[in-house]
Amino acid sequence: MTKDKFFEGVATYKTLAKKEVGQNFLIDADAAERIVSLLEEKENDHVLEIGCGAGSLTYFLSLGPAEAVAIDIDEAMLAKTGADFEGNPYVQIKQGNAMKFDYSGFDKIVGNLPYYITSGIIEQVLLGAVKCQKAVFMVQKEAATRILAKPNTKDYSPLSVYISIVSSSKKEFNVGRSSFTPAPHVDSTVISLTFNERHNEAAAKMYRLACSLFLQRRKTIYNNLKNYLHDGDKAKQILDANGISYNARPEELTPEQYWALSNDRNLVE
Repeated sequence: MTKDKFFEGVATYKTLAKKEVGQNFLIDADAAERIVSLLEEKENDHVLEIGCGAGSLTYFLSLGPAEAVAIDIDEAMLAKTGADFEGNPYVQIKQGNAMKFDYSGFDKIVGNLPYYITSGIIEQVLLGAVKCQKAVFMVQKEAATRILAKPNTKDYSPLSVYISIVSSSKKEFNVGRSSFTPAPHVDSTVISLTFNERHNEAAAKMYRLACSLFLQRRKTIYNNLKNYLHDGDKAKQILDANGISYNARPEELTPEQYWALSNDRNLVE
């Protein structure tokens, strides 16, 4: 099936989109092709698509050169996409819940993520995709700002700390709401994460620490670390060793400072 013919078909699925699971089907073929191209697929890559929906990204994965698995939780859309790509040598369509999926075997991951669980899915990928080299996600524009937030901003969070440590992240391009059916109320942004050698259990340990220290953002890092360790003297010792002010707030620490804290020999989970 030609690209134009396929995307004409996608446009007819507007009435099948389910609001409760955040379905908006991408009808812009050029945007879909550009998203998949960012994966820089190689023949031996094992690729995963999260939330294949009507198959907009799946279409370009189906052209190869890598083998891909495309998952979705919606049985109706799985039937449609499964029929479209039946017998294709590059793509397998499977039912799967992105919040409970085993990401450990994939080298590249791509997806148009539903807004209401964007952060949750990215967290699952970061913690579970231990061999992943690159991930490309389309998210709502404000979610991209939040996920890639920098220190000293209201959106800065343990997830943005984690992403900074384990990957080189980039906002690639925006996709307007008119590129979807039904059209959402906001625009979207495509982000890429290219993972580095820190993407391992040590980074997961740092993420768990950051989550604990961010629980009470208004408190000082000393008070949060003291509560975490149940030991005020040890908290001071660790902060002194890493040159961190007792009065700093959680959002003022850089990702590298969180990394240093989590690797301090005096810190025991």
